[in-house]
Amino acid sequence: MKNTRDNCKHEGRSMKGLTLVEVIIVVAVLGILACLCLSLQSPRGPKERARRINCLSGLKSIGLAFRMWSNDHGDKFPWQVSVETNGTMELVETPQVFRHFAAISNEVVSPKILVCAADSERERVSSWDKCNNRNLSYCVGLDSNEALPQTILSGDRNITGGVLASNGIMRFGATNQAGWNQEMHKGAGNIGLADGSSLQFTENSLRKQIQAALLSTNVNALRFSIPKPN
Repeated sequence: MKNTRDNCKHEGRSMKGLTLVEVIIVVAVLGILACLCLSLQSPRGPKERARRINCLSGLKSIGLAFRMWSNDHGDKFPWQVSVETNGTMELVETPQVFRHFAAISNEVVSPKILVCAADSERERVSSWDKCNNRNLSYCVGLDSNEALPQTILSGDRNITGGVLASNGIMRFGATNQAGWNQEMHKGAGNIGLADGSSLQFTENSLRKQIQAALLSTNVNALRFSIPKPN
């Protein structure tokens, strides 16, 4: 009789189902699996984050190279210095954006750094002699100033919202709504500032940065030279 009661108790415990602790564990595991699935499907998953980090690193190196060049040329960037003294001032109104980057070739290990890992439309080259706009993922801020850290020195070429001229110069006034297209970082982008730093920018933070740059430079419109394919 005792064995019968014990068997009944054992069967009763088995039929009660999962304990609270077991339920919590199951929910936690399902939550982790769901996050992993979303991460793999999301355009801002680990692969995209790695590309953005790589892009930020490249922009930082480019920014430091521009500043090194500037230190040897009266604290001015290439587009503020005459061609006669190794600058690119006379080329500002042309679409040859790569010339501004070629000016700092002595400070950059390889032109490969000029192409972002997320930019499938541009091709990396190992020689400066072969470099042109097709080998460039970044624009330059023609109104950048080393003495004004809030000004924009360079950034992803997929910036939008300004007034784009046929020579590839895009202008942003106080009323233009800057943004990013989907070409590189899925509606987001990276910017290099005149102090040599590089940061990730959403559309909202990009607009705030442009407003800050407008105030610090006291110009009517910021100019960005966008590398259109040759």
